Amino acid sequence: MTAVHYPAGPVTPAGLHHLVTGQIPMMWLEAHDRSVRFDMMGGRAIPDRTRPECVQITRDGLKGLVPPWETIDQKGATQDGVTFIDALYGPMEVTINLVAYGRDRAHLRKVVRDLIASIDVKRTSKLGFWTHESGHWWANVRWFKTPPEAMNAGSRVSQKITLVLRADDGFWRSFDHSDLFEFAYEDLTDSFTYTAGSSEATTLGDNWPLYYDSPTTEGYLASNGSQAYWVDDPDIFINNTRSVVAGPYADFETATDNQVASIVFGGFQEFGFPEGAENHIWLRMGREVDGTWDGNGVRASIGLFTLQLSRFNNFVETVMRTQLKPIPPFPGEKFTLVAGFEGQPRRFQIQRNGLPLLDHVESGTGSALGADYRGIGFGMQAGAAILTQATPGSIRKISAGDNATVSQEGYLTRVNVGDQPMYDTYTIFGPGAFKFWLGREAGADEYVEFGPLLPNQVAFINTDPRRRVVQDLTSVPPTPQELNFWQDAINKLLEFAGGSDVPLIRAIQSNFGIMPPQGNFFSLLSGRFTDTAAIPAKSPGNPPQAYRVKVAIDDGNVNSKIIVSGTPKRRFPT
Repeated sequence: MTAVHYPAGPVTPAGLHHLVTGQIPMMWLEAHDRSVRFDMMGGRAIPDRTRPECVQITRDGLKGLVPPWETIDQKGATQDGVTFIDALYGPMEVTINLVAYGRDRAHLRKVVRDLIASIDVKRTSKLGFWTHESGHWWANVRWFKTPPEAMNAGSRVSQKITLVLRADDGFWRSFDHSDLFEFAYEDLTDSFTYTAGSSEATTLGDNWPLYYDSPTTEGYLASNGSQAYWVDDPDIFINNTRSVVAGPYADFETATDNQVASIVFGGFQEFGFPEGAENHIWLRMGREVDGTWDGNGVRASIGLFTLQLSRFNNFVETVMRTQLKPIPPFPGEKFTLVAGFEGQPRRFQIQRNGLPLLDHVESGTGSALGADYRGIGFGMQAGAAILTQATPGSIRKISAGDNATVSQEGYLTRVNVGDQPMYDTYTIFGPGAFKFWLGREAGADEYVEFGPLLPNQVAFINTDPRRRVVQDLTSVPPTPQELNFWQDAINKLLEFAGGSDVPLIRAIQSNFGIMPPQGNFFSLLSGRFTDTAAIPAKSPGNPPQAYRVKVAIDDGNVNSKIIVSGTPKRRFPT
C-alpha cells in the first residue's frame, strides 16, 4: 500500500480538469514494494502550492517507450536482398529526464532520497501509464544506468535527474484476461423465468414448497420472471428478521449422498445490525409425505462477510463451522455447496466461483444421511431494520446434481487487447485428466493432454513453447539444505529396507513432498504447445475480438477445474 505520494495532498482543480478531459496521459513510477508513488505526468502530477514537493518530466524528456528489435535474415551466395526468417524484440530502455522540487533544501533531499530508494537494479518497480482511450498499461522496470548529472547535495531547491530504466521483457502489459472451466452439475436447474402464486405460500409455484420461520407477514420470497427475490413489506415501520426455506424441490432427488448445488447472485445483499441479510443453499433435505420440508438438512449461509455451515435435525440448528470472508457477494458470482466426496461422505465445502472458501469434515454422525435425505433447496434471511428489511441478494439461477466422477468438455473465452500474441497459462486442479486444444481453430485431435492428477493436486501449465511448461503447485519446494538432509535420511532408510526399490523410493519422496506419486509432472504431459496456441493480437483497425478455446476434463469431480489467464502486451503504452 502506498505510504508516500508525490505530489502530496488531494488533486488540484487544474489537475481534476486534466483527469476529466484526458488530454494529457497519466504517468507514474511506483517503488518496488509499492510504498512510494511519483506522479510525473497528467492531472495528479500538478502539486499544491503549499506542498510543492514533486518530480516533473522536462519538455521532450521521455525516450525509449518502444522496444528495439533485431531481424533474423537468411541470404544466399547469389541472392538479391535477404529472406526474412523472424524478428526478436530486445529489452526496452526508457530514459526519463526529470526535475525534482522541494520547498527547501531539506525537503528536496527527501524527494531525491525517496526517488533513488524506489528503484533498484535487482528488484523491479512499476512504470505506469493511463489514458481514457487505452486504459492502464505498465512495465516492470529496473534501474539500468546511474544519472549523469552532478548532484547539488542541497545547494538549491531543485535537482535535475536522468533515470534510465529497463523493462526486461520489452513490452507494456495490462490486466490479465481470465476465464474458468469447471463441471456444470445441472441435473436440476431453475432460472425463475416465471411469476407464480397469489399467496405467500405459493409465490415460487408448486415445485418449491416454502417454509418460513415466523408466521408474521414481514416480507416474503417471490419470483418476477427472471430471478427469485425478497419482497419487503413497506407498511410495517419496524421489521423483524425473517427466514425462508425453499424446498426440497418437487420430484427431484440425487442418486447418491454426494451432492452439489450452486446459486448465481442477481443482486447485492444489504447490511443490517445485529442480523444482516443472508442467502442460503440447502442439501440433504428430507421431505414429508406431502412434499414439504421435514426439518432435516445441511445449510450453507452466505452473508456479507461470513460463511456458516450448519446441520438441521428436526428443525434444530447445529452450527458446524463459521468463517469470515473479506468481500461480499457480487451480482453474477456463483456460490456452491458440496456435501460429500468420494470416500468422504461427511466432508463439506463452500466454494466461490469454483474456488474453495470453507472446507469442513464433520466429526461424528450428526447430519442425516441416506436415501431419505437427498432433496435440494435454497433460502434467504432478511435482517431486522426500520422501514424496510436488510434485503438478501436476489438469485437468478440454482442448479444441482450428484457429485460424481464425470467427463465434460467446454470452451474458454479469450480476449487479447494487446498488439502481441498472448500465450495463456493454465492453473489446473485435480482430480482428472486435462485436455487443451491448440488455439481457436484447432482440429478435433490437435490438443495437449496432461494428467491424470490426483485429488488436491494443482499444476501450472505455460503454453509459451519458449518457457518451462509444467510446474507443480501442490506443495512448497524444499530448500537445498533440506534436500541434502532428506537424502541422507532416505539413504539410511533404504539400507534398512534392504535395497533401492523404485516404488518404495517414490512413495517416500511423495510422503516427504519431494515428488508427486505419479513421478515428475513433466512426464504427465502428452503433446507439445506451439505458436498456434497463442491468442492473436488485436487488429489495429478493429475492436478486440473474443475467441473460444476448447478444453476438457476426464474423470473429474466438483473440485476439478481449469483457470486460464493471459497477459495482454503491447509495444507502446498510450
